[in-house]
Amino acid sequence: MEQFTVNEFQENFDSLIERVEGGESFQINYEGKSVMIIPAKEYQEAVETITEATSKDWDDFWYNEDTLCDI
Repeated sequence: MEQFTVNEFQENFDSLIERVEGGESFQINYEGKSVMIIPAKEYQEAVETITEATSKDWDDFWYNEDTLCDI
């Protein structure tokens, strides 16, 4: 993944935003910390995947917990 400092990101803001709108993702670094900028669609898909996995994991947990209690 391509990385930029905050200054580089600010200097090239318009072109980098166009690239993100085109589907690219970047890491932006500042003082030892970093964030990512990703297309909204990619973010939404990740949230949906995590939500589905979490929901299924809880369903599995409660099923197993109930089964265990029945023993």
